[in-house]
Amino acid sequence: MLSNYETKADSELVARTMRAVADPARVRLLRLCADRATSVSELAAATSDSEPNVSRHLKALAQVGLLRRVRRGQRVEYQPTGESGFAADLLGLLLSRLAADDAALREARARLHAIEAGARAALRGSAADWVIASRFGRNLRMALGAEFERDLDGARVLLRSQHREVLELVLKNEAALDIDAAADGAGAQETTLRAASKPEKTVLQSWLETENFDAEVQTSAELRASGIFDVIFEAPLADELRDLEQLDSLLQRARAQLADGGVLWLVVPYDLLEGPSAPPLRLRALLAAHDIDCLTLAPVEAEGRHVLAARGRVRSTRKSAAPERARSETNLLLESP
Repeated sequence: MLSNYETKADSELVARTMRAVADPARVRLLRLCADRATSVSELAAATSDSEPNVSRHLKALAQVGLLRRVRRGQRVEYQPTGESGFAADLLGLLLSRLAADDAALREARARLHAIEAGARAALRGSAADWVIASRFGRNLRMALGAEFERDLDGARVLLRSQHREVLELVLKNEAALDIDAAADGAGAQETTLRAASKPEKTVLQSWLETENFDAEVQTSAELRASGIFDVIFEAPLADELRDLEQLDSLLQRARAQLADGGVLWLVVPYDLLEGPSAPPLRLRALLAAHDIDCLTLAPVEAEGRHVLAARGRVRSTRKSAAPERARSETNLLLESP
């Protein structure tokens, strides 16, 4: 038997919940949030109401347990409560009784659908502009060869590239390995795409969804707290490698994220390496300064671009003097004209 206090508390909860839904606008918001998790700005656009008003309605519904607030990165969404109790029972009753042909609800749903379709189209357009298919990308993929695919086998891979041909090679390889791994119990390839910023992350996630690829996308900032990778592929965008200092920073970051014995694939513009020594020798020396032994170098040229694609392996055993030697060699290389 409930005590008087508990009976009073239950009665107050029932009254507060009933007051929260005593508004047609709030009932429609409940229905829209039940259709799919939705943000304040989208609901405001769909209902032709102001964001402050919508936010106030949603807050009232969340306070009595009819909705819950979920943060997804920078986006905040509202969706129906996942808990049992009076609020959940009332929510189910309201949603089942609300007429499907309610004119205001039908119009709001149509606007939400248009907003969602427009966002998807905009992202697809951005992805199409960002992920590039080209003759240079095809030549780069050919230069990587079978050695690259062997490195990927069962590895934790970090990938930075704008070239569709390389992205598809890695992601299709992962999909094929996942099937094989499920059949024989072997380790599967795990791929993470590196984005330079949050907008890039959004574009890459949209591209992955459109192409039906399964991979994680993290920004450079997010990767600082991530684990270690077996293989890193770095093909920086044109404005990301303008001088040797930027290349040195890239190598420092890659070395910190690679396991001992891990493999780095690096694509560097040929003219960036020009100096007192030949570009291939200079790239080998830069890699060695970061405890990465250069195993192969391949020139790739197309559409006016000339790069060196290097494959290096992190030294598994290092002498205690190696870090100091690496710093000295790097400084000499950076100071060279």
